[in-house]
Parts: sequence; structure tokens; C-alpha cells
Amino acid sequence: MKPATILVTGATGFIGSRLCEILSLEHRLPYRALVRNFSRAARIARLDAELVAGDLLDAGSLARAVEGCDAVVNLAHADDRTARKQTAQLVDACTRARVRRLVHVSSMAVHGPSPTVPVVTESTAPIARWGEAYSDAKAAAEAVVTAAAKRGTLATVILRPTIVYGPFSFFVTPIVQDARQGAISLIDGGRGVCNAVYVDDVCDAIMAALARDDAVGGAFLINGDTRITWRDFITTFAGMVDGEKILHDHSPEEIAAHWRAQRPRARDNLSAAVRLAASPSFHAQLGTIPVLGKLIRGTKELVARAITAERKMLLRLRLQGRRRAAVQGAVDVPSVRMPSEGRVVREAYRSWVSNDLAKARLGWSPAHPFELGARRTEEWLRFARIL
Repeated sequence: MKPATILVTGATGFIGSRLCEILSLEHRLPYRALVRNFSRAARIARLDAELVAGDLLDAGSLARAVEGCDAVVNLAHADDRTARKQTAQLVDACTRARVRRLVHVSSMAVHGPSPTVPVVTESTAPIARWGEAYSDAKAAAEAVVTAAAKRGTLATVILRPTIVYGPFSFFVTPIVQDARQGAISLIDGGRGVCNAVYVDDVCDAIMAALARDDAVGGAFLINGDTRITWRDFITTFAGMVDGEKILHDHSPEEIAAHWRAQRPRARDNLSAAVRLAASPSFHAQLGTIPVLGKLIRGTKELVARAITAERKMLLRLRLQGRRRAAVQGAVDVPSVRMPSEGRVVREAYRSWVSNDLAKARLGWSPAHPFELGARRTEEWLRFARIL
């Protein structure tokens, strides 16, 4: 049974914005979009949604937002430190307002940053504390929803999408940006398994979770059907950019060495303190104190008379932490960003995530094989003049 009125939290995010478009343009269902920052609501403001101001940490705004709604889709991306509290406040608001169903969109990350089982399914993949902030936050939020379902105070469905891509995806745009600079970046040869699911398929799973009564109380992994590697995924989108590109393969050893080099040393702390002491903005702040301002001006005048212009420039460059220019005649190659820890975790994944339970219980199946999803994403990239 389809709900009469839906509240969408996280409505200005990647999946939330697309869900709002589908609710308006395809299903034509009445819904309300919870908006924390209206400067990010341009994409959904053109739709016929009711936009309401609110924040999951503000119980009063949540109570007003859920009033009159019989279903809630929670797509809000909470800060890792407050995820449990935000979810608890939303569950409480839904319970008080007698909301018929809460669809909580979580992540496959609840099963840990890198599951070791060959095939991840809901029955075999554990949920625990992994010592990784994002995974632990998602698991903590899910625990609140599960507890409400067990108490019988709220009908819930939990969805755990995998790697969601499509127009506006933050998994896609960095690849295209690097390719435009002439670079393709892989991790360990791109051998990791990319469990990619197109954003419209995730939205279809949400709609199924709202309508199917036999889904209540369940938790479902939402993945596409096309088995590809991260090399397939990255080179597909990088290949949409014209021109020659240099492929850089980050080995595990290179990444580990980079992370070791980023650890702060006593020398780094001293250098930062020296740069702060020499900063004009810092001097300006201190200069508001009459005695210190007079002392700073006097010291600068004394130093200016004592050293040459060349020496001043050298000191300035050192204090700003700049390195000398590259040796003349060096080969100009595209700069490649070192991968973040989150990217390394994602692309080291070696497990294929099963969507069999979602197919059986939700009556859902992904409609976009990777080739089709990539083609539709390319159409948007060209429309947005990113390509």
C-alpha cells in the first residue's frame, strides 16, 4: 500500500534529490522535504515538494516535519559523532506522530570497511564495532532503528546500498576531473570489486520498501547486477574524456609510505609555529594590543634595515613552506592526488555483495546494468558541461 504523505530527510543530498525528482515526476505522490540548508536546495526547489526547515538534532523541527505524514524516508547523512542521536530523535518523532513506516537508508558499510567473507549476504555478514568511524556510525544508527522495530513501536525497513553512482555522484566526478587533467588513478591495479548500483535503482528499492508489507522488519542489501572491478568503473568514466591520459597505479606500499610521511613530527610542529609567528594576519591580530603593536612595528623596521632584499625574499619563501622550483628541463606530468583513506578502503573491497534477499522480499530488481547506468551518467556529464 503506497503512503499518502511522505517525509524525506536528507532531501538535498545525492540520493535524496533524485528521490524527490522521481516522487514528483514519475509517481506524483505528495511529499515533504526536510531541508537543513536551503542554499543546497536548488535542485529540488523547482519541484512541487513542500520544503520545510528542520534538523535531526532539533526535536521541535522534527515534530513539525513529521506531523501529518504516514511514512518517512531517512536519507540524512549524519555526522559520524551524532549519527546515533539524530536517528534516535527521528525515531522518537515518528513514534509520537504515529508514522506508519520508516524506511531507513543505511549503507553496506555496516558490515565493516572490508568484509572477508567471499559473498556478503544479510545472513552471513556481521554488524559490529569495526574501529572505523563511518562503519561504526552507520551500525549505531541502524541499532536504534532495529530496537524500535523489536519494541513494536514503529514499522521499519532498512536498506543498505552499495556504491551508488549516477548524475551528481561523488564517486564519478573526481574520476572525470582527474581525466581532464590527463590522469587515471587506480589502487592496487584496480582489482577490488566495485559493487556499483545506479541511483534510480536505489530509489526504486525505496519505493518498494514503502509499499511492500512483507518487507517490514527486514534489512536489505541493495546492489546492482553487473559484476565489475574498480578498474572497469574508473576507466569507463575516465574514457569519456577525450585526449591522452597517464595511468598511475598506487601500490599498497606507496600508499603506506605516504601515510607514514603525513604523520606529524616535532620538526613539523616547530615549522608550523614559526610560520604562524611570521604570519601578517597573526601580526595584525596582535597589533590590536597597543604595546605589542608598537613592539612588532619596531622589530620589523629593525630587521628591514639589517638584511638585503634578496635575503628577505628567501626568508619569506621558507616561512611560507614553499619548495624551490623544479629543476629546469624536468618532464611535465599530470599531478595525481594521493587517494584518501576512504577511497583505499572502498577500492580494496574484494567481496561481491548479494542482492538476492531484496529481490525476493521487496519484489525489486535493478533495472540498470552498468553499461546503461554509465551511459545515462555520461549524458548528464555532457549536459552539465563537465565533459
